[in-house]
Amino acid sequence: MADMVFSETLQKLRKGQGVTQEQLASYLGVSPQAVSKWENGGYPDGDLLPRLADYFGVSIDYLYGRETEKVSMEQALMDRMKEIYASEEWEHPGYFEQMFHYLWAMQLGGWHGNRSYYERYLAENDQIMASMLLDSAGFSYVRLNKQLEFMMVMKEPEDGFASYFKVTDELVGLFGFLSEKANLKVLFYLLSLKGGESVRAAAVARCLKLEEKKVEKALDYLSEISSYKGFLQKGELVEYNRNESIYTIDQSKIIAVLMLLAGTDTILNQPGGYSLHVCNRGNSLLKREQLEFLQHGPGDTDR
Repeated sequence: MADMVFSETLQKLRKGQGVTQEQLASYLGVSPQAVSKWENGGYPDGDLLPRLADYFGVSIDYLYGRETEKVSMEQALMDRMKEIYASEEWEHPGYFEQMFHYLWAMQLGGWHGNRSYYERYLAENDQIMASMLLDSAGFSYVRLNKQLEFMMVMKEPEDGFASYFKVTDELVGLFGFLSEKANLKVLFYLLSLKGGESVRAAAVARCLKLEEKKVEKALDYLSEISSYKGFLQKGELVEYNRNESIYTIDQSKIIAVLMLLAGTDTILNQPGGYSLHVCNRGNSLLKREQLEFLQHGPGDTDR
């Protein structure tokens, strides 16, 4: 019934937020019996309505069913992005473009002196522009170029970056692998595959004009470091009573390689200017006392 909208809304809000009738009554300075009466068809005095609405974080119109419930900014943002995604059937350029608008707005929010949103300027190929926020809580970095635009946000771990990033044999092995041009070509070839596609070392070797054994060694290495359910899985193809190794790509996981390439490109091609540059960090990025290789005993050397 229409005359029960207020009562039903009040009861829903109170129970939804885990508030008792006694707690609400105490806040408003009325008796619990008064709250009970409101939830059963009665109405509070007009001067209590603003306090009641403020208590639950809604409008007075919402209490009377004349306005939809306010949602969090995060929920509203998610709902908007879902609409954009659903409007584009297969590819989603509009979705990612809007995502960058929102990310850029968050980036601008870190500039204390800025008072309004403005469109991000995308530099041409001959000029590398970027934006950076850096302080003790983490960093965000935006590459602002038409040929390659990306954003990275990283929160600093509670014990600092050095508690997570360490010099390990696995890391040394990966950088050693990537230092060979032939291995990089194999890795780029894998990026050209669709998700779920499989290849044989011989086919890759013919395409790249490389020795088959070298390609097989590279593929074996990549499948090993991917470990369980990684981006490259090694299997066997039985054909005419002959077993041959095949390698299957997981496209959703190999995007980590694109992240690595983007970071490497940022090192090799530093920005010529910053559209926004905020650095409020006073301490180092890595705590020296956490660098294990600096804690050698007398006579120890790196190997």
